[in-house]
Amino acid sequence: MPIETLYALCQTELAKDLIFEVEGAPVTFSIKGVLMARTSSRGYNFSFFEISETEIALAVQMKGFVVYIGIETDENIEEELYPEVVRALLENLSPQVVLLVTKAEENYRGRADLLLDDDMSPALKEFFYQLLIKHRHGESPYEQTEVA
Repeated sequence: MPIETLYALCQTELAKDLIFEVEGAPVTFSIKGVLMARTSSRGYNFSFFEISETEIALAVQMKGFVVYIGIETDENIEEELYPEVVRALLENLSPQVVLLVTKAEENYRGRADLLLDDDMSPALKEFFYQLLIKHRHGESPYEQTEVA
């Protein structure tokens, strides 16, 4: 499958705004970036990254791939609301992520590719390109720290 098919799929399925009610007020979550990378694990998992006060990334891992979704919000989301926000994002984005991974399983041979860059902010862009480089070099995307 040509990589262009995955790009097109991200444009049609993931390049969108989601509006959720957070603490009684509507908040817009704009999907600005998507990165897909191979991983050695075939298990299911997710991670959440706070990039800035209004930028987050959701990583969904399944079937030997991890899909990072970069999101900008129009409001600052308080840390105690993250579980509610992550649940809502996973509920709304899981079908599109499953579709993307299913298509990638068919013929994608790359190690990692940025599939969507919809005018990402500099901070979000830096986060995504660091992930891209780490995945392409076979390095862990997570920071390793020593126990004190």
